[in-house]
Amino acid sequence: MKHVLSLALFSLCLVLIAATNSLAQAPAGFKTGFIILNDNTRKEGFVKENFKSKAAIVFQDADGKKTTYSGNDIKEAGIDGITYISYSSDFFKLVSSGAKASLFQKVTDASGQIIFNGSEAVGVSSGSEGSVKDFFIRTSKNNSLHLVTKKNFQSVVAAYCADCPSVTESVKNNSLSYEKLEEVIQLYNQCN
Repeated sequence: MKHVLSLALFSLCLVLIAATNSLAQAPAGFKTGFIILNDNTRKEGFVKENFKSKAAIVFQDADGKKTTYSGNDIKEAGIDGITYISYSSDFFKLVSSGAKASLFQKVTDASGQIIFNGSEAVGVSSGSEGSVKDFFIRTSKNNSLHLVTKKNFQSVVAAYCADCPSVTESVKNNSLSYEKLEEVIQLYNQCN
């Protein structure tokens, strides 16, 4: 009798564990993540990026309610451990971050997207400068994103990393090039 009771209890535990695990799994196409709304409210749930066609993300809460957010609607999103910020209606992937500067890569083109205030259309987004896959620097001194291209690489680094002569000198003498942009940001963050 004791053995039968133990076996029944063990079976019940396995069923409960399986049910709990199935509830915690992301729905098809979604990944575990979070969003931070413009009022700094953080919501945990499941997130699906819809960057290519709509310059948006879809968020599903614990109750299963799905909501689509554009870059105007949220400040930040985390999708499966990758952080994205919104800026000028577009989404940017965080590539490298530090106390002095962060490097982002543009992942959407929101130009031409309709901007809504609730359900009312209020305009058309011009999006941000640059193209998808372009890199941007944001420093702690200036919260704006600054486009970095092969053509303007030296002047952008000279302007926004001027307080670190070792980095600006390495860029000026070509020992650090555009292809090593992530390394430039890491070195700048280590500079005293």
